[in-house]
Amino acid sequence: MGNLLTNGLGVISDTVKKSLEAVSPLPTEFMRGLPDSLFVGTAFYSLITQNFPLGILVLAMLEFSILAWVFSGLLSSVSNNQEYPGEGLCVPGIPSPFQISLLGHLYPKSAFPSSPILFVSACFTYIATSIYNFKEELDELSKTEPEWKVRIPLSILFSVIIMFIYVFWRVLHTCDSALSALGSVALGTMFGGFIYLLHVYLFGRDSINFLGVPLLMERGAEGRPLYLGIKQN
Repeated sequence: MGNLLTNGLGVISDTVKKSLEAVSPLPTEFMRGLPDSLFVGTAFYSLITQNFPLGILVLAMLEFSILAWVFSGLLSSVSNNQEYPGEGLCVPGIPSPFQISLLGHLYPKSAFPSSPILFVSACFTYIATSIYNFKEELDELSKTEPEWKVRIPLSILFSVIIMFIYVFWRVLHTCDSALSALGSVALGTMFGGFIYLLHVYLFGRDSINFLGVPLLMERGAEGRPLYLGIKQN
């Protein structure tokens, strides 16, 4: 009976150990592939749903990468901008023997800005500011459904948490220095805000309506907001 119990515990221990070994690389690979995962996931979902704001977000992601490339090129032309460690965990992209990266070809190989950090920071800034743009609509909706009111703070909170984890991971693995990482976050925030304003100007508020909330209209001369809807019988 004792041997049977010992053997059973041994099997359970080995199973748990193998399971932990199997899942332990997942957080690392998730962090490595975060920029490409955001791009591929957004592009795929926008294609199959024909969602206009997500399609514009894919365009914004390409613009973030191009802006990073242009900025790094300008910086390299006036200073000695060293290359970043381009091996192992520091290489962003989809894990494979071929180091596949859809956005990697647009990333400048420079120590500053850190293109992966800049890209993720710009994406989160673009999405968070887009949601904040609908604050009046969310305030109106929260009068009948209070859960709408937490959308903006939760969007900002989760963006900050994920951004902090991603920056900490890259600095911890010496992919970027702390100064370069912080500077890249600041630059990505500016790029995200700039592209957000540009898209609102070019495509209108519908292009950033990720939540799909109905837009407020103006009530004639009184200037008070009003929701327009279909009257149900």
